[in-house]
Amino acid sequence: MSDDALQYDAIVIGAGHNGLVAAGYLAKAGKSVVVLDGAKAVGGAAQTAEISPDYQVSTAAHLISGFPRQVEKDLKLSKHGLVWATNDMVTVALDRDGKHIVLSSDRKSEVATIKAHASQDGDAWKAFEARTAKYVKLLKPFLEKRMPDVSEDGATKAAAMLALRLEKMGPLDLRAFLQLVPSSVAALLDRSLEGDLIKGALSLEATLGAAAGPHTPGTAFSYVYKKTQEAIGQGMGYPVGGTGSLTEALASAAEALGARIRLESPVREILVEEGRTTGVRLADGTVFEAPIVLSSVDPKTTCLDLVGARHFETPMVNHVSRIKMRGATAKINLALEGLPTFENFSDREYGGRLLIAPDMGTVERSFTAAKRGELTLEPVMEAVIPSYHDPRLAPMGHHVMSIIVPNVPFDVEGGWDVQKEPFVKRVIDTISDYAPDLSDKIIAGEVLTPPELEERFGWGNRGWHQGNMSFDQLLAFRPVPGMANYEAGVRGLYLCGVGTHPGGGLTGLPGKLSAEAALAAEKVS
Repeated sequence: MSDDALQYDAIVIGAGHNGLVAAGYLAKAGKSVVVLDGAKAVGGAAQTAEISPDYQVSTAAHLISGFPRQVEKDLKLSKHGLVWATNDMVTVALDRDGKHIVLSSDRKSEVATIKAHASQDGDAWKAFEARTAKYVKLLKPFLEKRMPDVSEDGATKAAAMLALRLEKMGPLDLRAFLQLVPSSVAALLDRSLEGDLIKGALSLEATLGAAAGPHTPGTAFSYVYKKTQEAIGQGMGYPVGGTGSLTEALASAAEALGARIRLESPVREILVEEGRTTGVRLADGTVFEAPIVLSSVDPKTTCLDLVGARHFETPMVNHVSRIKMRGATAKINLALEGLPTFENFSDREYGGRLLIAPDMGTVERSFTAAKRGELTLEPVMEAVIPSYHDPRLAPMGHHVMSIIVPNVPFDVEGGWDVQKEPFVKRVIDTISDYAPDLSDKIIAGEVLTPPELEERFGWGNRGWHQGNMSFDQLLAFRPVPGMANYEAGVRGLYLCGVGTHPGGGLTGLPGKLSAEAALAAEKVS
């Protein structure tokens, strides 16, 4: 290394939650670490910001459901300000007539709300949940640890482990699981349940944040996979101060362990010499040197843009180039002068996760419209009122509402300058079907279309997960065969973003497992 370079043991690109987790574990292991990010604040998509004076809301990602207690414990996040506002939220499938379905740990109450729509679904739901629990138990050990690459000897052991676990399921469960893997969530739900509302809610869960509809093959497995990710975490909720408080605690923990975080420092190039990373060059020309580089940027951008295709074998370039990562989402944040009035809502529902997806057909139509570059007439969405559990987010008696609208195309006919206002009106009108006084409560708002999310967070039309969460891009195939163990095909270069195993969501696991892979490789060498 040159004498005048900024020298570290490891460089982490990106100060989102995974990059910060990776930095924390590397620093805890005694490494000198620098985290580089082009943004003005840490957090990536997990930030909290003011949308109007005294009204704060999670700007993009607004829920945490798969963050492991072990990561919180290892990095001592409670000492760095992490306090949970709630981590036991219910999921509410909204019904226009007030007969909402409430999914919670209270099984008796849960079944009663489901039976109100289809009496035969009481027993059917219990059977469906029992089968899902078996599949979650099967997959959970694979999501909590590093996945061996399909080209490695370890992959044979992993395959043997999976085969053994499948064998223990019994022939009926095994047959059902193998039938589920390539199936659509629509097919799974149609053969399991009768009620339109429960099927609409679950099909939205299976496809939320992905470029897929209920009838897309593989979405049944996507549903089970998301349930497995949730099982790794501590329950569904968010910290006091919104999701930005999680990443602020992670940044504080990493710095306390010795890591340095440098913002407004966009990385232009990952430097490679003789097949090994030597550091990075910033957009302003500054060079940081380190034998280990971890990138939380999506795998396609990391490999083809920051490193360059010339440093990879042609088959690997082809694999990376074909990563499916299409998808776009909009985010709407509202400041409210009071709670909107939902029929038959209690504390449980107001503090819950609200889904608007009256049936699978509505979810499918929104996906079909997005594929055509159109805005659906019937938007589906996920909404929360975070100030209900965390009143400090708004003035006393006032609230904020956070709304994620999937299946919103990046480019729309006529352009967003023309389409933005009617789109927002359509979303507000849809929520008003359930809470008629919502419009009267709105004081201010923030609307982030897909292009605006791209400008702020760099997502583009690549989706939230840096690669579709479809069966062919999960487990040992995430992001591509040959990179599932976080090594990116260049010695010393590791991937640590949600485009790697075990995938999207605010789990922190890609960061943790990537750091462990880098540390393990260093011991071997």
